[in-house]
Formats: sequence, C-alpha cells, structure tokens
Amino acid sequence: MKVNIGKNIELDVDFASMPQAAIDHCLYIGARNILMDSHASIARASTPADLEAAATAMAEKKLAALMAGEVRVSSAREGDPVRAEALRSAAAVIVTALKKAGTIKKAGDIDAKLLREKAGELVGKNPAFLAQARETIDARKAATVDLSDIGL
Repeated sequence: MKVNIGKNIELDVDFASMPQAAIDHCLYIGARNILMDSHASIARASTPADLEAAATAMAEKKLAALMAGEVRVSSAREGDPVRAEALRSAAAVIVTALKKAGTIKKAGDIDAKLLREKAGELVGKNPAFLAQARETIDARKAATVDLSDIGL
C-alpha cells in the first residue's frame, strides 16, 4: 500500500510482511487519530457540562460510519491554487463581516465547515474573488527575493 506522508514523499508499506505487533500498533494509532479528529471541534461549540457527552457522541458517530464502510478518501493537495486563494479571501471577508455585525469575536467562533461552505457560495456568486485570486497567485509566482536581504 502506498502511504503519502507529505512533502511529496510516498512510501510503499507491505503490511503482509509486517509483524503483527506493528500492524496492531498502526491500527490503534490510526483509529485513535481518526476518532480524536472527529470530535476536535466540539470543545469550541460546547459548554464544559456537556463537553464529554457531545464529544463522545461525535466519536461514536464516526466509529459507526467507519463500521459501515464510510471512509474519507485522502488525496494529494494539488487542487486549484486560484480557487483555494479565492476561498481563503471569501472566508476572510465573511469573518470580517460577522465580526462587524457582532455575531462573532474571532474566526474560531464560526464552524469551519460552515465557513468553507459559505465561502464557496460567495465565490460562486461573485467572480471578482477568482479574478483577484488569479492576480495574487500570478504575483506570487512572479515575485523574487534576494534571500540575503532577509537574513536567510
């Protein structure tokens, strides 16, 4: 199995020849990380009184999804850099508007999934975000720096 570990590094892992103790460890760490990630956002959305119950419910829901064969397929993050930049910009505009309206105090106060969804809707309705993003990406590609000027 090819395992992408980031930085354009992919290792071929042969689980068939791996000792059982190592396989058990990989399974434990993988399951633990997936289940921990499933309830990571609960801390911000819950009060201390119901935090454990809410986190447990979220982890149990994720475990049930895994048991039903539902898995998120990981892909290399090559994506469209222009769209990614447009979404970042739209999200920033939404956060600023919510702060001005007094709805939130900081970006972490809004659910990340909801923010991504609404940013996508905003980019879809306003092509100026994509145009500005294209300019930003092109400017980054064209930019040069003398590393000695910044002490590197």
